Amino acid sequence: MADLRRPERTFTIRQLCNEFKATPRALRFYEDKGLLNPAREGLNRVYSHKDRVRLQLILRGKRVGLSLTEIRELLDLYDENDEGAAQMARSLKKFRERANALEQQRDDIDNALVELREACNRLEKRLAEIRPDLLPRAADYEQVLRARLDGHSEAMLGK
Repeated sequence: MADLRRPERTFTIRQLCNEFKATPRALRFYEDKGLLNPAREGLNRVYSHKDRVRLQLILRGKRVGLSLTEIRELLDLYDENDEGAAQMARSLKKFRERANALEQQRDDIDNALVELREACNRLEKRLAEIRPDLLPRAADYEQVLRARLDGHSEAMLGK
């Protein structure tokens, strides 16, 4: 691991793609957007330690839902000579904002699930009153839906 942190170490596109489970196309896209700036040796891209760190920050930002514009703002602060204080402060603000947004989304999803379950219960009750013969199909549908939500759709459907 210490070898990866040596600032003079360089990396090929393949090495970074393998390490970060990214595609060459993604790295070229980040380069086109000005987020990465690898050196060139002929036709080959040569990534520095700084490029590697920037890629790590780009992927982390994407994973938590930051836009490329927000990621660029944080990367631009990486270059300041303040021991990373400005970047850390801005990152903290962005991460807190994103965490709050995700918590709100989770609450919205939980509320939607409650509403859907209540609607299913009302529909099952009404079907039981007017067409009980349709309920087994509704139960089958619910079983298939639950299996899909649990990631077992192929097993349930015999595929």
